[in-house]
Amino acid sequence: MGYDFDFSWVGEYVPAFSRAFLITLQLLGMSAVFSVLIGLVAGQMLTSRRRWVSVPVRLYVDIFRLTPILLQIVVIFFLLPNVLHVQISTLLSGVIALSLNYGAFNAEVFRAGILSIDRGQWEASSALGMTWLQALRRVVYPQAIRRMLPPLGSMMISLTKDTSLISVIGVTELFNSAQSIGAQTFRQLEAFIVISGFYLLLTLPLALAAAYMTRRVNKSL
Repeated sequence: MGYDFDFSWVGEYVPAFSRAFLITLQLLGMSAVFSVLIGLVAGQMLTSRRRWVSVPVRLYVDIFRLTPILLQIVVIFFLLPNVLHVQISTLLSGVIALSLNYGAFNAEVFRAGILSIDRGQWEASSALGMTWLQALRRVVYPQAIRRMLPPLGSMMISLTKDTSLISVIGVTELFNSAQSIGAQTFRQLEAFIVISGFYLLLTLPLALAAAYMTRRVNKSL
């Protein structure tokens, strides 16, 4: 027997889907900003020749890159209130987990971007009397950022999709909302199809931007 699709109920639940979409946007926006900042700092530290600087950061990066993100979300959700006695909202727990996970991946992107700049650029900057920080800001990063943009764009697309994992700790984002509304309407499949449209609203512009940046970088190389 075929399945009879029924979307007649969707109009009634548009406000609920819209609220969930805004929460997903909030998750994405906060996690994107914090993960890039973490990646920037951690990536720079990974390039340090001082082992007391690079080794702890390498440990953080490897732990978060090599363990399941779903496990990290659950551990952070229970760890903060029960071990560290810090009471925070489920939304903030999700932001922390996503930021730390994607911060680890972004750190590798920043590290690779910095190391891709020829050593002669540093030497030339030093010969011009620039400090290490000036060389980094005026010479290295302007060139490295162009090479980092495509992988960072791909990271943002993955981050958008992974916001759905936060539903496991009860945050009412799109995926959680679809599960709840599907249970109420007995139209689970239709509910998931509806939220796929919301996810495409977020990921399609990111995908187009990442493709555009990739073409620009390839032309300049």
